[in-house]
Parts: sequence; C-alpha cells; structure tokens
Amino acid sequence: MNFFENLRTALSAISTNKLRSLLTMLGVIIGVYAVSTMLALGQMATGAITGQLNQIGGSQIYVMPKFEAGRTTVKNFNDNDLQALSSLPLENISTVDSSVQATTPRRTGNVSLQGATADYPQKVGNITLKQGRFFSDAEARGSAPVVVLSEKTANSYFGSANPVGQTFRITQSLGTQGSRREDLTVIGVTASQGGMLGGLAPDSGFVPIQYAWRYFYSRGEYPYLMFRIRQGADGAKVQADVRRILTARRGTDDIDIQSFDQFVSQFKVITNVLQIMLAGIGGLSLLVGGIGIMNIMLVSVTERTREIGLRKALGARRGTILGQFLIEAVTLTGLGGLIGYGFSVLTVLLVTLAAPNFFPQMVLSPFVAALALGVSALIGLVFGVWPASRAANLTPIEALRYE
Repeated sequence: MNFFENLRTALSAISTNKLRSLLTMLGVIIGVYAVSTMLALGQMATGAITGQLNQIGGSQIYVMPKFEAGRTTVKNFNDNDLQALSSLPLENISTVDSSVQATTPRRTGNVSLQGATADYPQKVGNITLKQGRFFSDAEARGSAPVVVLSEKTANSYFGSANPVGQTFRITQSLGTQGSRREDLTVIGVTASQGGMLGGLAPDSGFVPIQYAWRYFYSRGEYPYLMFRIRQGADGAKVQADVRRILTARRGTDDIDIQSFDQFVSQFKVITNVLQIMLAGIGGLSLLVGGIGIMNIMLVSVTERTREIGLRKALGARRGTILGQFLIEAVTLTGLGGLIGYGFSVLTVLLVTLAAPNFFPQMVLSPFVAALALGVSALIGLVFGVWPASRAANLTPIEALRYE
C-alpha cells in the first residue's frame, strides 16, 4: 500500500466519522489558532509601536546627569554646554518641563508643560497643528503667557468647544513659598500622534522656553539635553564626542547618554519574550489536542482490529500497517492545523479592519504559517506512534478472532 493509497484511506476514515473527527481535531484547531493569532498580533503590535517610537524619537540621544545614591544636588546643563557641542553634527531640541495643576470650567488636573523654542516643531519634524498656531519668536523672547496644548489635553479640558483663545489657568507649587497662579491663553492645539501611544500620553502642552526659564528653572538651564543626530553621522562617535566634551567641561564623568534606538531595541526584546510566553500558553492546547488524537486513534485501532487482521493475513507487512495509522493521525492533525490557521488569518484580518489606528498593516509571516502546520503534523506523528504500533503488532489470528 503506497503513500497516496494510505492518504485516501485516512481521508475516507475521517469523512466516515465526521463529528468524531471534528471533535478530535478541536484541540489542534484551538492550539494552532491561539499560537498563530498571538504571534501575528504580537508582530503587528511590535511593528506599529516601533514605527510610532521611531516617528516620535527618530535618531535622538538624551544626555542626563547621573543620579547616584548619597548625592543631594545635581548639576544642570546650560547654554554654554550647548555652545561647546555646537560643532558636532547635532540638532538641539532640548526643552525644560514642569508639572503644574491646570484648571478650566470643565476639569482640574495635572499637566506637563514643556518650555520650547519657537522653531521646535520644525526641528523635531513630527509635530503638526490641528488648530491655531505655535508661538512666535517675539512671544518666545518675551516669555508670553501662551500655551499650545496637545489634542488629548484640549479634549480633556475643553471638550467639544474650540480651545483657541480660551483661558488655561495653571497653579505652580513653590514648595515652602506656597504656590503661583497664572492664566495662560491657548493659541494652538497639536494633532495627536494616534496609534497605540496616543491614548497613553499624559496631558501636556508647550510654552515659550523663556516663560519656562522665568518660572520653572533658572535662565539658560536645562535638567537634561536632547539632540537629533544629523543624517549620515556616526551615532556611536557622536555620543563619544558628547561625553568627552561634557566631561571636560564638568570636570567629572557624571552624565548618562542614551539613544532612542536603545529604547526601541529594549522594547523589541521585551515584546519578543512576551510573544514566546503567550505562544507557549497557547501551545498547551496542542498538547491537549495531541492526547485527544492518541485517544481516538486507539479507539480506531480497536474498531478496525478485524480489518487489520485481514490485511495481515493477505500479506500486509508491519511497516505498512504502521504507516497507514501514522498517516491517518498526521492527516487528522494536519487538517486541524489548516482549519486553525485559516481562522487565525480571518481573525487578524478582522482586527486590522476594525482597528486601523492600532494595527495599520496586516502581517502574516510565512514562518508562523510553516511553524503552525509543521507543529500540528508533528503532534500527529508523535501521538500517533503508540496507536500505530499497537495496530502493527497485532497478530493475524488474534485480530481475525476479535469480536
């Protein structure tokens, strides 16, 4: 009996007991569906978030004072430090920020205000205005009490009303000196970045950096520095030059330099580990499905004992009987794997259509498809060995006498 005849016999046995075959395959279907869907959605989420992180951060580096146990003071950076770094292929996008309490007739809550230069949107390249405008050079130099809110913040504090021209009252804590209140005028709203990160961003806004220096920090000081590395520059060399120059100026290597690419790489490692864990949990269904396959194949051997005896009496060898039942088990799990992967593709497609902001692109990896079908076939092979061996080891006389 050749392979194709064994396959035809296996399909005939499966179709003869359709309901039993479907229930037997259910564990494999669920396992393959769970593993394939988890891996596909994980890859899509990783790609979407990584793309948003790169869009937000790009080739940025962050320079921060090193925080060590026992140190009570931290030396901030200043304009002279920026001047010393001006010869490097860097675009300065440093800001200063402070958390304040904001109040409108609709809501009171905490908002992070960033002090930025008037050309900050052009420098970072990923800020677009949905309403109004950004502050001008004159407003920045004059520390005008104006604010540009994020779309999320504008919706939270003003609802459906147009926030441009409205009053945005802030209360800044001054420690032992009490607090300071001031009314800022909203002049613009930045468009949301969208995607998964848009909803997670805290309430925020931009004020002129001169205003921030006037009330939040000493003039010309920065708690940290941010730079965008110019295209074509060697990032590692630029970071080394930044460390060398600032160490010489500060007299000690008390700074930490981190690149945005490091954050993205760490995020990818974390998501890959999570995907493996989730796929492992889904793989437990495959184990359950394999046990079900073994159980039903043992029943099938018992039901077909006389058939096995007749074939052996007519000259069928042990390997022929073994191959027949192994092919039947693998066919059963292979069909379950195909059905499970088909449901997985349908689910991924529906998720992509239902949430285009979160999953802008459908990802179906050939590796995941091959893995799902390969594992389902392997499950049939592994759990079909014992029933097939029992069938192959039956003697013709005992099998023919079986009632």
